[in-house]
Amino acid sequence: VGKKITTIEGLSAKGDHPLQKAWIAEQVPQCGYCQSGQIMQAASLLARNANPTKEEVVAHMDGNLCRCMTYSRIQKAIMRAASEMRTASNAATERRAT
Repeated sequence: VGKKITTIEGLSAKGDHPLQKAWIAEQVPQCGYCQSGQIMQAASLLARNANPTKEEVVAHMDGNLCRCMTYSRIQKAIMRAASEMRTASNAATERRAT
């Protein structure tokens, strides 16, 4: 009661959330078994920390298991999405300032 829940579909109905795009760009998906959990865990990290270090990503994602062992791709995708989200945020801030 009183809580908001976001599913993977809630990130973007069009599939164009930076995490979803980064997942594709880094070729993360293999079997797909863990993907929604991995992306949502990553989304929770980026909602709280727009500029995580690799160590922070690893620590935050600990406990989400990937049967295909694509952990390095998952980490790269999260770092890519974080960078894209920061760039978009900076661009929006610059547009508002002018």
